[in-house]
Amino acid sequence: MRLRLLGLSLCALGLLGLSTVPASAATAAGAGTTADPVVTNYDSQVRVERDGLLRVTETWKLSNVNGTFTRFLVTRDHLPDDIDHVQQIGDVAVKVGGQDKQPTVKTDGDVTSMAIDSISGTTTQLDISYTVKGAVAKTLNGTEMQFSPLSGINLAVQDANILYSTPRVSHVSCFAGPMDNTPCTLAQIGETAGPTFEQQGLPPGNTMRMTIGFPDGEIAANSIVEYRHTVKRAFSTDAAQLITALAVLLLGAIALLVLYRLRGRDQVDPRRVVPASLFSLGTDAKIDFTPPSDLRPGEVGTLIDERIDPVDVTATIIDLAVRGHITIVEQDHSTEYARPDWELRRVSNAPSEELQRYENVLIRAIFGDSDSVLVSELGKQVRANLAQVQDALYDGVVKRGWFNERPDRTRSLWATIGIATTVVGVIATVLLALLSTWGLLGIAITLVGVGLLVVGRYMPAKAPAAGRVLGQVAAIRGELLEMDVSELPIDQHAELCSRALPYAVVLGGSERWIDALVATDSTPDEEDEGFTWYRGPRGWHLQYLPDSLRNLTTNLTGALFAR
Repeated sequence: MRLRLLGLSLCALGLLGLSTVPASAATAAGAGTTADPVVTNYDSQVRVERDGLLRVTETWKLSNVNGTFTRFLVTRDHLPDDIDHVQQIGDVAVKVGGQDKQPTVKTDGDVTSMAIDSISGTTTQLDISYTVKGAVAKTLNGTEMQFSPLSGINLAVQDANILYSTPRVSHVSCFAGPMDNTPCTLAQIGETAGPTFEQQGLPPGNTMRMTIGFPDGEIAANSIVEYRHTVKRAFSTDAAQLITALAVLLLGAIALLVLYRLRGRDQVDPRRVVPASLFSLGTDAKIDFTPPSDLRPGEVGTLIDERIDPVDVTATIIDLAVRGHITIVEQDHSTEYARPDWELRRVSNAPSEELQRYENVLIRAIFGDSDSVLVSELGKQVRANLAQVQDALYDGVVKRGWFNERPDRTRSLWATIGIATTVVGVIATVLLALLSTWGLLGIAITLVGVGLLVVGRYMPAKAPAAGRVLGQVAAIRGELLEMDVSELPIDQHAELCSRALPYAVVLGGSERWIDALVATDSTPDEEDEGFTWYRGPRGWHLQYLPDSLRNLTTNLTGALFAR
């Protein structure tokens, strides 16, 4: 089908490129007579060298041709599997009426053209010689030459004779016509001379294609093979390419698994539960709030998921408030639909307990040189300093021995390696697809890089020292979710529920502890001021506390983390 389409294209090319319109013909037409341009004789001798090179000499006898004469040669055959057989034309020499003439030789797509300009006269003889490389291909029992000397000529050829000078041949064939599907007038193997081919009455634009077979060892194959750049070929699924790509994927997956088990797997038993409680019996039968190992909510959240989340920071702010370092004052609502706001006040006579470094950095980030700030005005300064808070918190969990190195730096390292591998894979995919058939290998490398990006998120590993703390955190989570809050002493109920609330914000169950604070309201019909750490606006009641804290958390998160 490709050859047929090529034949039709050559026919059109011959008709459209008919530049050899003779001036004498036009004059004769005006006088009432017609003299069409025609090739009266085409005689060619082709010598096939032992190395497969064709040496072609042609004699063209033209009648009534004036202007530019162009002849075409099919020099690229499209074969299955995106393979092209290419023929190269060289050493072109032309004589017109015995005088040397410089032709214009150009290859465009599948066709090479030779144009000889300034042709004139009633009868003209052209002598053309050239070489053809790449016409002989290897076959099962020897070699085979395919050559089309007449392709898309824009003139009718009355008589064509081609004589080959070759060693011993095994078979010949010749086809002519618009789709080279009609047997030639003559195709024979001479007893004393080489193969001979003849064709009479070849219309304009038609093709004449000859095939000569040679026994093994007579003529060497010199076919020039080029591959078309197609998606199918670039990402070939041939055995070698497919097996190699799958091997890279398999080895990459194994390497990622081994890497995770050696570097990313926690060195603790996550199912371990260590007896622990936020509450202990103190002197005078009072209940003391005593988190094990002096755990802080922000540290707990960072230990569990190995990253600092917005909830860890907001829980720390609430924890600093209930411990007496900050007072949260909800502002009066100008209207029912007005956006709520809160004022954070630094407590001047705060408890003398030692704050963790990240807590001091957070307080400085919030207040700076001021003693109070509105949540709506925390602004860019706090967000700019938030990285210092995160650094201090990450450094703190490493200092406690829960991690051997900072989790954020571990993730960043493996993310960088993953991105670099992915970029290398993408570049390799493009280059391999453009220059070879190994595009699948580049895709395999890219997938390994993506795998590194995914696995890198889980590479921070908890150190053995974190095992006991995680067990205590598991016990505390169970306590926060299941403890009967009504068992707490009535006179300490609000204080102990407030102290437990930041931990519940991180570990879960905050609703039930907020409800417990609401339950301390003994006069639900009267206006409530709030607690020492949270002050409500005018007309505020304790039953508003769940909505107030929910809105506070949302607005704090937006103020601290929104870009």
